[in-house]
Amino acid sequence: MGHPPLEFSDCYKDSPDFRETLKCYELELDRTSKFLKELIKDGNSVITAIKGYSLAVQKFSQTLSAFQFDFIGDSLTDDEINIAESFQEFAGLLQEVERDRMMLVQNASNLLIRPLEKFRKEQIGATKEKKKKFEKESEKYYSLLDKHLNLSAKKKESQLQEADDLLDRERVNFYESSVEYVYQIHQVQDRKKFDVVEPVLAFLHSILTLNNLTVEMTQDFMPYKQELQLSLQNVSGVAEDSMCFYFLFFIITLCLLTFISFSFQDVVGYIKDSPSRGVLIGFSFFHLLHLALKI
Repeated sequence: MGHPPLEFSDCYKDSPDFRETLKCYELELDRTSKFLKELIKDGNSVITAIKGYSLAVQKFSQTLSAFQFDFIGDSLTDDEINIAESFQEFAGLLQEVERDRMMLVQNASNLLIRPLEKFRKEQIGATKEKKKKFEKESEKYYSLLDKHLNLSAKKKESQLQEADDLLDRERVNFYESSVEYVYQIHQVQDRKKFDVVEPVLAFLHSILTLNNLTVEMTQDFMPYKQELQLSLQNVSGVAEDSMCFYFLFFIITLCLLTFISFSFQDVVGYIKDSPSRGVLIGFSFFHLLHLALKI
């Protein structure tokens, strides 16, 4: 929302409209000061959060890189070597990203926080000081003017002249403080356009640049990811075949141990007592063997 124009010529008139216009700019100044205070606070929170996230990722990458895979056998296949080295690859990628992120965190205060604090302290702070001076000189001038208007005409000419000179000096001081105050208001309004926007732009640019670097690293990582996925599929297939072989061996061994546990005479006697039992035993053995071979 626009404000009424604040002209230097209005300083000498010091009209009620001029004072109302000053109040509009003063309210805007207070609003800007509160906004900057909140922005600095939230900016520090963002920087702290980014730093905390980066430290957590670095710790995660260190844990990954410290782990060593153990494999059965003296020699490893290419797929097993690829898998064994995967955590080191993951850790290296994460550490590379976080190095860039920590550089962002280290520069964040210079990019965002300090420029905003400087503007708030120097520009808005200076405007408030000019306001105090203006109000002080205004009070002195109008107080002296009121006394001057109530001077008795019976006073000596020299006394009246001295009072006039004093009033003129106070008027000049008041006008100077008014012009300085208006100038500072114009100054802070003009500088606000770039002294506030520019740091935020620089901070966002650094974040987006990091995101772009992350995208590029992700693209560079894709060939390794595909190669690792293929190795995992190969090793997974070999593991399934091995499990099937071990299970087949287990079933056959179990069947053999079951029959070996009976003596030949026991089996013959068992079958003589009931011929159908022999058929059942033979069927059970070959059924288990058939299941094992299907696996």
